[in-house]
Amino acid sequence: SVCEGGELFTWGENTHGQLGVGSQTTLIPKPQLVERLKGIPLAQIAAGGAHSTTVSLSGAVYSWGKNSFGQLGLGDTKDRGCPTYVGALEHWKTVFISCGADHTAVLSKEGLVCTFGAGGSGQLGHNSTRNELLPRVVAELWGARVSHIACGRQHTLVYVPSLDKFYFFGSGDEGQLEDERKPNQLIPLPINSPVNTGKSCQSNDHCRCIQSNPICYNFNFVNVFMYFTQNSYLNGIATLEDKEVDAWISNSKCCESIKKNIRLIFSSEACINGSFLDKRDKHFKTSKEVSGIDMSEVKHFYEKISKNQTAYQEV
Repeated sequence: SVCEGGELFTWGENTHGQLGVGSQTTLIPKPQLVERLKGIPLAQIAAGGAHSTTVSLSGAVYSWGKNSFGQLGLGDTKDRGCPTYVGALEHWKTVFISCGADHTAVLSKEGLVCTFGAGGSGQLGHNSTRNELLPRVVAELWGARVSHIACGRQHTLVYVPSLDKFYFFGSGDEGQLEDERKPNQLIPLPINSPVNTGKSCQSNDHCRCIQSNPICYNFNFVNVFMYFTQNSYLNGIATLEDKEVDAWISNSKCCESIKKNIRLIFSSEACINGSFLDKRDKHFKTSKEVSGIDMSEVKHFYEKISKNQTAYQEV
């Protein structure tokens, strides 16, 4: 869970370090702050079977937990007890990430999809059942401009708005008897079954969810899929908006609600960093050498806020 102030808290099972708190304890019942991510403006978090991932507003991806199939995208199969930066996705412009039981899918701003981790059921979409230890672009989706992705237990779903089609790859038969199983789908193929977007997913649609991820055998899953992807985004950490700053300046008394808002943003490194990101995609170039922060915007803000001394002092 990510707070409005930008802090990430985790709790529950920790057998593989999936809580990211560096503890060897296998069960942590109370929320713990993930110290390693303090100060990073997080955009979204995702949890798999026993691994976790997060992406920042600058597209930086961190992963931790179980890694026996390479689902952390770090080039090895060693578990991590703390968030670890996925260097292979630097400059990828990640905007969304989703986790299956043992695999991960990442969506870039340009609509490209890359996957890594367990591939035994074809859930990586690379026309093989090999595991991938590093992020690999799903070649079959090149140029398709995907807008949504969602991982099931051993499958992946993507949506291509220009074609108004859902594509599926992996196993659609989890939980069925061995002799009833269909062959695994190794490459993304469109789902041609008619779907009724105007009707919610009822029990007669043969729908069920595995680990909060959608899988529907008759593929009447549009509502489930859209619900899942929309609710995977954070409400958003608190960041500055121009209208808000204008309201602070015009309010001569700096009322309690304004003070509360100022305290929320300016007591958090993550919220401050998220407030002054470079515009026009420049912040996606963030690295050890490039901060992704527009310092001219910081200077402009302080010049603006200094017009109201009460608000300025509160900041």
